[in-house]
Amino acid sequence: MNAWILLERPAAQLKTLYSMSTHPETQRLFAGTSLNSFAEHGPLLVRLYNQPTLTQVIEKNPAEWPGLLIESTCDTPSVLAHLRQMLFVNFDQQRKGVLRYSNPTVASYFFGACSAQDLSLWLGPINALRWFGATWATQATGETGWQQLNNLHASDWRIERTHQAMVLSAAQEEALTRQRNEQFLFDWWQQHPQHSFMQANELLEQALTQSIDDSDAISEFLSTHCTQAQS
Repeated sequence: MNAWILLERPAAQLKTLYSMSTHPETQRLFAGTSLNSFAEHGPLLVRLYNQPTLTQVIEKNPAEWPGLLIESTCDTPSVLAHLRQMLFVNFDQQRKGVLRYSNPTVASYFFGACSAQDLSLWLGPINALRWFGATWATQATGETGWQQLNNLHASDWRIERTHQAMVLSAAQEEALTRQRNEQFLFDWWQQHPQHSFMQANELLEQALTQSIDDSDAISEFLSTHCTQAQS
């Protein structure tokens, strides 16, 4: 079984990475894609081949190594081709976008919304996927931890599938929308920790239902109603 880590923000870990391995096997995720101009600052795929010390460091301090731990019986080019395919998604019938699945928080929403059938499609040649993270709501409770997914159909994957477009399901779209909303809420809550995150989340839903979608207006709505609920 081969193993890699797909680092979301590699710049912070490069010094440690090169101190542990003179010639680490790395691949820039965005290289050779339409995001090539951002490749230097984008996610970095690092093979964890005969590097037990590095693996131990990641396991011991996972919050300092944000990204995805990947296991596959396939080689690096095959895994990399699939990871690049996952970057570009179709949604809402005719719209296209870039999926930041290498971000552990996004992964917690996105992969959590995958059905069993979706999972085999999105994991492709990946036998096991792990990350240290959680949704914004879970992070607010201080319960961030390891997440793991296993793909029983990895052996059925074929490289030809990387030519197919990846399409988000309705559940995946809803999960990503919730991620954006809860990220906004989490940022607001960190500035107003005296309020309940869950209560604020309910109020956010009320604001959106009332078509209040401007960030300043939502912040004012949350502050006003949270204070009224506590008085």
